[in-house]
Amino acid sequence: MPVIGICSGKGGVGKTTVAANVSVALSDFGSVVVVDGDVALPNLHTIFGLEPTLTLVDVLGGKAGVREAVYRMRTGDYSVDVLPSSQAHDEVGKLEKFPEILKELEEDYDFVIVDVAAGLSSYALIPMMGCEELYLVVNPEETSIMDAWRVKKVIDRLPARFEGVILNRYRGEKWAVAAVERKLGRIVGIIRESKSVRKGWEEGYVVTAVKPEAKVSEEFYNLARRIAGESIHPKPYGRLKYLLRL
Repeated sequence: MPVIGICSGKGGVGKTTVAANVSVALSDFGSVVVVDGDVALPNLHTIFGLEPTLTLVDVLGGKAGVREAVYRMRTGDYSVDVLPSSQAHDEVGKLEKFPEILKELEEDYDFVIVDVAAGLSSYALIPMMGCEELYLVVNPEETSIMDAWRVKKVIDRLPARFEGVILNRYRGEKWAVAAVERKLGRIVGIIRESKSVRKGWEEGYVVTAVKPEAKVSEEFYNLARRIAGESIHPKPYGRLKYLLRL
């Protein structure tokens, strides 16, 4: 499978949440490693409840090998490997090694998922260029859609394939579905706003692992099936159905 990047136009849209949860869901289809590609504002370790001693920054700086900085996370029936990052503003130049790290990981795993930094800085662009498939995470907000549109214009000039949009924190706003499809392209996943996800961040767990029966977990699993190659087409639902399915 190709290296898959999860991107966004701005921070705060739930990109890391999507990367972590879809990685857990993909473990049903093969071996998975999820990489925190953000050396400016890393967060992936938090949602996994991980306190790493070695990180991507150590690998970039030549202080550790790739496999030394990978941590195996096991909860319930799932097993996912995580390559966390740490904050290091002086490592952006060394990010040029990032594609090499992804190639090395690709030899060991069926799925390599990259949580790309938000926006269009070098922190985001270099990891993007190491990926072969890219997805954009947006919220049902005009500003989020417009920021994603700016990123999409850049993605269209990269060798990587744009695979579609993940509409996150959805609460039945059908107008947003139409706006996303008009400005950005096809929607490949719709993920609801969920208290379970917020609680996971607070307590350091991934909701798809701990609460696989939750409606939001079902939506993450459908997205994972789509990424794994199944013909899954998310169906938008309105406000009433959202409320009835909380």
